[in-house]
Amino acid sequence: MQSTVENKSFFIFIFINILLVIFWLNIKQEVGNDSSISEWLINYQGGFTRRGLGGELAIGLANFMDIALRKAIFLIQTTIHISYLALLYFYCRDLKINLLQKFALYAPIFLLYPLAEIEALGRKEIILFLFFLMTIFFSTKKYDVKFVNYLIFFLSPIVCLIWEQVVLFFPFFAAVLIIKNNLKTFKEVFQKLLIIFFPGIITFVYIFVTPLSESGHEIMCNFLNNQYDEKCYMSANMLISSTIHFDTLWIHDNANFTHYLRYTLIFLVGFLPLNILISKNSFAKKDNFISKNFKLRSIFFLLYSPALMLFMYGYDWGRWINITYTFSILFYIHLLKNSIIQQTLEIKNLSWNKFVKSKFLVSFVFIIFAFFWNPKTVITADIATNTGYKIIYNTSKKIFNFTSVRLFQNNPIIKFHKKYIE
Repeated sequence: MQSTVENKSFFIFIFINILLVIFWLNIKQEVGNDSSISEWLINYQGGFTRRGLGGELAIGLANFMDIALRKAIFLIQTTIHISYLALLYFYCRDLKINLLQKFALYAPIFLLYPLAEIEALGRKEIILFLFFLMTIFFSTKKYDVKFVNYLIFFLSPIVCLIWEQVVLFFPFFAAVLIIKNNLKTFKEVFQKLLIIFFPGIITFVYIFVTPLSESGHEIMCNFLNNQYDEKCYMSANMLISSTIHFDTLWIHDNANFTHYLRYTLIFLVGFLPLNILISKNSFAKKDNFISKNFKLRSIFFLLYSPALMLFMYGYDWGRWINITYTFSILFYIHLLKNSIIQQTLEIKNLSWNKFVKSKFLVSFVFIIFAFFWNPKTVITADIATNTGYKIIYNTSKKIFNFTSVRLFQNNPIIKFHKKYIE
């Protein structure tokens, strides 16, 4: 059974998402220890450095509009995030989906995650999401292949200068390009992709071999302090201590087997609807290098693989899950929307058929899966619960200016609320 994504519930979901993004990004600009602000403070005033272009854009906007630097950062963050959500809605609104695809679309490690974990809201991966969404948007049949080729050729180095870890997700872009360009042989793939990704690759190599010096970092921090009364903290402060030179394995010092097991289960459960779809679907035609040489599940496994570098050398495992899933579901939607894969899903199981026929049971399981849990930001943190309720509750606290629910201090319900909800 299929339904169109373009319905009131999806529109309302996106619309509320946009309102909450604006509200919380506005709140976050006043927070003095928030990484989503600090990483936008990185700039080139002390010399070339990774992730400096974002800060330079924010500084330029602040000077041009004669506003505070944090206000400029807020405007950039909201513009990018709203553009991403709006474009996603228009891209998906006429898509026909079945029940399992609906579960995949509303997974708590996708659109809702930045609002569930406010620390992740406003981070630079949103630029990657918008960049990839633009790529698949212009990879539909009505757009000329040269347009998407030029798009990646010119934008990939720019995005790399803002957040260099985009290179780990170049394989997703490459897969789109292979299909769009209808490349059939390894030679065609190698030659075409080398040309298109050459500016991005050269940019990353240059970033890798020209780290910012300690004196340059000090100049950058003094500039922020003198010009904008901003300190180098969090991401800006860690710029030269946590580099991209494979020297951050210390992030595992505080991790143990429980943490790794927890995130294995998060991946298995969070990706479950999408991975079932991938395992059951297949390429409609074997007319390009990917479809001729790989099964659908094999290509997704290969696309997942580079992201393991993030988990190996980065601390924010919840964010890495969100980023990997976002690229995966967007790529799947691209394949589905353009009829590149066959979306037939036949599960010959009596229990499944009974489950599908029960609207109450389907709704209950869907709400629990989509709105009642999410991974926390860092590897050592526990799984968060009651996600949808917490978003409403925490937003209400800010809007109506109350601290917490404390009607009956010793009531068991209030104690439970304090311990497990707040």
